[in-house]
Amino acid sequence: MTEYVNVNTSGEKNKIVDGFSFLGLGNFTSLITNIKFADWGETVFIDCVYHPTERLPYRILFSKCDEIKWFMNDSDLINEIEADIIDFQIKKDGERESAYFHTDIFELLISYQSIKIDKLW
Repeated sequence: MTEYVNVNTSGEKNKIVDGFSFLGLGNFTSLITNIKFADWGETVFIDCVYHPTERLPYRILFSKCDEIKWFMNDSDLINEIEADIIDFQIKKDGERESAYFHTDIFELLISYQSIKIDKLW
């Protein structure tokens, strides 16, 4: 798994892992098809497909979330039904874990305690 250590401005080290390697996926594109929030945002489900032509579905489940940040990159694309994942990173900073998604439409940052991947193929 590709990982590297990042040193923040206060000199603390945190581990950053390439999310695609974490998922065990290859070099094909992944698309986000749906995002659902439950338990007032404490649980986040992200439905995706891997490989745009074969469309292999998978779901990422984040549990015990304590922070969610959402930024729109291109409001002209809000009616699109799928978002192309450009970058996906998982970061561990002490006891805190977070996932960062950069897509063509939005950026999403989720701080969580546990993550589960369900490949549906």
